[in-house]
Amino acid sequence: MPYCPDCGVEIGQAKRCPLCGGENPRFTNATASGDKPTLRPECGDQEGGLLGADNEENPSKTERQKAAWEILSVALAITSATVFLINLLVAKGISWSLYPLASFMFIWFWATAFLLLGRRPRLQALLIAIAPPIFLLSLGFIIGKGAWAWRLALPICLLAEGIAAIIGLLARNTRRKGLNILAFVLAGCALLCIGIELFIDIFLENPIRPGWSVVTALALLPIAVFLLYIHHRVATSTNLHRLFKL
Repeated sequence: MPYCPDCGVEIGQAKRCPLCGGENPRFTNATASGDKPTLRPECGDQEGGLLGADNEENPSKTERQKAAWEILSVALAITSATVFLINLLVAKGISWSLYPLASFMFIWFWATAFLLLGRRPRLQALLIAIAPPIFLLSLGFIIGKGAWAWRLALPICLLAEGIAAIIGLLARNTRRKGLNILAFVLAGCALLCIGIELFIDIFLENPIRPGWSVVTALALLPIAVFLLYIHHRVATSTNLHRLFKL
């Protein structure tokens, strides 16, 4: 791999150094002799590269994501093994290490979904959706009292994911995006608050009497309606369109 003679930065097949702007000596010598400027691949520059990647100056987005996923996976594996061994040696058993291990597994699931499954949207959405419930159920199993996990945490998690999915579909099917997306989010938050209080009352076996969630919803819904009005009114009014410079 050629280096810049001025600053020592690796310049590869570039004609000039990206740092100082100095010319690549191989291109300069080839031009002076009248030959076609070619670069002979050195160690690590053959086809496939040092890590088996294509010999390109700028790797593709997919290659960068795969490399990031691989690095993150190795880092999580090493960290998990370290935490596991420390817990085993110090406590003579497995106890507190289960909490970070469950968290690391959750992070790995989401990293796999976002970094590797971009071209498989259905599988990506499935993995993103099942990771939080599995994480919450695993925490309930680790604690030993899993009733709160499947009776309280799981329903709230599924409700939040359902609301997020609806908001995503509305945003995707909307032609003109703007304040209407924020209105959808506020309406979803209002619905989520009502659901949270409902599930808490059911879990505690209390009478179902919505209180604070109704107050929260009444504060959020008028704002959402106002944002929708502004969004659609500006789109149909030339004067407001000029006023807001949209």
